[in-house]
Amino acid sequence: VETVSGVVIDIEQSNPVTVTRFTIRTIDDEELTFTVGELDLSDGGFRAGHLREHQATTQPVLVDYRREGGELVAVRLEDDPR
Repeated sequence: VETVSGVVIDIEQSNPVTVTRFTIRTIDDEELTFTVGELDLSDGGFRAGHLREHQATTQPVLVDYRREGGELVAVRLEDDPR
């Protein structure tokens, strides 16, 4: 599992409550797009729907992810304390 921090710049939803993909811009100005996998909600992890608030406030998020067949799959989302 890898971790990256960035600001949410795009969100794709399959319906009003289900986020399926999202894109962040890292501090290095790299854009990374993630599909939403089964998220670990323990210990401060949050559901993908909360990304809308982060997009609106530009507060960075921490994304734990794994690579699966060329895709980046988010497995945990957290507030970035920085």
